[in-house]
Amino acid sequence: MIDIFVRGGWALWIIGACSVIAMGVTLERWRTLRKANVDSEALLGKLFALIEQGSLQEAIDLCTATGGPIADTLGIGLRKLVFLERIGKKPEEIEEGIVAAMEDHGGYVVEFLERNLTTLATVASLAPILGMLGTVTGMIRAFLDMKTAGSLTASAVAGGIGEALYCTAGGLIVAALATVEFNYFTTRVNRFVLRVQAAGTALVERILYAQASAAIRPQAETCATIDANGGARSATPATAAQLS
Repeated sequence: MIDIFVRGGWALWIIGACSVIAMGVTLERWRTLRKANVDSEALLGKLFALIEQGSLQEAIDLCTATGGPIADTLGIGLRKLVFLERIGKKPEEIEEGIVAAMEDHGGYVVEFLERNLTTLATVASLAPILGMLGTVTGMIRAFLDMKTAGSLTASAVAGGIGEALYCTAGGLIVAALATVEFNYFTTRVNRFVLRVQAAGTALVERILYAQASAAIRPQAETCATIDANGGARSATPATAAQLS
């Protein structure tokens, strides 16, 4: 392997360094996205149960303990809910505040998920350019060796042509792998962002439902009390007639 890099010249060494960088970014992104990939459905189910019970602080603690982009975004929304309820905001203002808070946090989520992907894109673009540059310098070396030898023989041009071909192959291989890795992680990030948005929407809907249920419940109890009292009053004359 070292012999290949020696024959490939300086350009192939740089291409090799680019491949190491791309591999490091790939492992780091894979590990990060794997840790961030929590079961959003299970998390939402637990949060919905706590919201129905009115245990908002426990719901926030659950998001903090779970970690990851989805849990962090939902935690931001719940903290905003607690703050707006404490200052006596109306339900529509609470909804707008929660949505705005989670959207603002969404920018940080995207930055976290896309971190270092520009490095992969740079390697994918730079590797073939370095390969082409190494090819040119290898051909220049081949012609200079031919001039020095004074004749067009295979041994005279083999070194320069070999350098050119090594650089071309190395640049193309590294660029192809980096392109595949970049496209793979970009697709995963886009899907992850959609999951975060869907989880945020579900949380807002559940909060609005819980608030509506809390507002309707006292009204229903009041109506039931009024009906019971009215029924009792209407039954009084009939009871008096029976007694007489």
